[in-house]
Amino acid sequence: MDNDWSSACHVAGHAIVGELLGFECLGVTIRWTDQHLGVCRWPAMPDNVFDQLQYQRYGPGDNEFDGIKDWVIRRTKSYLAGSVAEDHLTGNFDMAWLTSDLNMISVVTRNVFGLEGPSFDEEMTSEIYYDVDLGLELEDLQRVVNRARELWETQVHEMIINNQRWLHDVAELLNKEKALSGDAVRSLQLPT
Repeated sequence: MDNDWSSACHVAGHAIVGELLGFECLGVTIRWTDQHLGVCRWPAMPDNVFDQLQYQRYGPGDNEFDGIKDWVIRRTKSYLAGSVAEDHLTGNFDMAWLTSDLNMISVVTRNVFGLEGPSFDEEMTSEIYYDVDLGLELEDLQRVVNRARELWETQVHEMIINNQRWLHDVAELLNKEKALSGDAVRSLQLPT
């Protein structure tokens, strides 16, 4: 399989679904590492989300919590979109890359869905286990990946299907150019 095409499809999925969910695409690129991975750049996370990531500052009773939870769900869907788009356009996706995508928000996920209250979902928190051979604590994200897919992959897939022309056009141009601005991504969207 063409690694550039797979990467372009994956990154285009992040960009398109992110745009639909309110995350302005600042730019996309492929092959920024030797691993043939790419990146979709979005604006920095809001301060309250950063505080939740770093300090688990807000709980379900705080006014900020629902907004943080909404941000986390929308960002999780945007991350899922990479693999969903890659699968849609190529017939395959890289599970390691999907896990890497969700790793980007694993702490926030844990600090929203791992708190006692109405949003508690143990399956959305990673498991920490001790590897005796390595002598290290390791984080296993597999159940987070599985739960996120269970909750939101169908909705993300529908967004991809409903915008497949835009997705294909972005992936095709990205494959050719190797990097696009956010304006270039948006310029390919068909009028609704």
